[in-house]
Amino acid sequence: MKKFIFVLLILALPVFLMAGGKASTSGAAQSASGAVQGTGVRITVYSNSFTDGRAEWLEERGAKDGFRIQTLSAGAADTQNRLIAEKNAPVADVTFGLNAIIWETLIAQNVLTPYVPVWANEISPGLNNPRGYYHAIVKQAILLVYDKKQISQADAPKDWLDLWKDQKYWGRYESTHNLQSGTPRVVLAGILSRFASPSGDLGISDEGWRELATYYQRGKISETGVDLYVKISDPASTVVMGQMWSSGIDDRDRQYGTDTGYVVPAVGVPFVVEGIAIVNGTKNMDEAKRFVDWFGSAQIQAEWAERFSTLPANMKAAEKANAFNRVIANLPAQNIDWELVAKNIDKWCEKIQLTYLP
Repeated sequence: MKKFIFVLLILALPVFLMAGGKASTSGAAQSASGAVQGTGVRITVYSNSFTDGRAEWLEERGAKDGFRIQTLSAGAADTQNRLIAEKNAPVADVTFGLNAIIWETLIAQNVLTPYVPVWANEISPGLNNPRGYYHAIVKQAILLVYDKKQISQADAPKDWLDLWKDQKYWGRYESTHNLQSGTPRVVLAGILSRFASPSGDLGISDEGWRELATYYQRGKISETGVDLYVKISDPASTVVMGQMWSSGIDDRDRQYGTDTGYVVPAVGVPFVVEGIAIVNGTKNMDEAKRFVDWFGSAQIQAEWAERFSTLPANMKAAEKANAFNRVIANLPAQNIDWELVAKNIDKWCEKIQLTYLP
């Protein structure tokens, strides 16, 4: 018997040495050329954060570390609706981006499954879901921006409400019609939550709805497929202000030659936290876990931040944030009742679509 066991150990030794003397826990191995050999399993990732080349970067960078990634890009609300519609036969394995409003809806709809990634304790306190359904990867400020080449800081508004209250800004700001996107929904949350009223229509006072009606009446409705920066960078354009997420600014300044300024209201700016989660019912659970562990890691989030000017929620990766995002990190956050928003945002958008949009 001892001789038999000895022979088995001898036969197993070359395999053990080829594996580098230790077992692989990731399901991937290193080839002689240095490329990572993955499991061969293709995973599908849904996100509203695939703009500006992010999907292509993720697919290419993931391939270097042995992942086969298929991406689907849609607005935040469309991503939510698709995940809910598919929950009995899920197509996606992982979803990321979104915001707290949508994450809570997906949890309530049993769309997500809990998983605590290996980097969970590297996230700024209070940002992860305490039950493990989603974990933070990026912090975004939602800003009222303008091109300092077109309007000076002294002449810029001091608050969103100035846009429709001060006549000099009428017709000079963009108000969005795309209410399926996460950014305009957060802008609306930042405006309407200031007028919260338990007795008001959908939790908002009559004054609040009058203010929002005026916001649309005195602005310029956005155009499908036309980036805000096409307008604010054009000296002939009447539109010089609008909304933008903080990580979208650097790329646009480079592309359009703008010098972006932004407004910091006394009540603060809305911040959203993008997260990542595994879809309940995925048939590729092991690969989904491996992807979440990889994508949210300090290394990959630092690379993501360097390429896309994001502000990582991972404290180790945040050390690699650029100077702009270090400033963004210190902006005062607006205190928004996200429970009120999550309960009413779909109905708010329906009311706006039917009542205030052409």
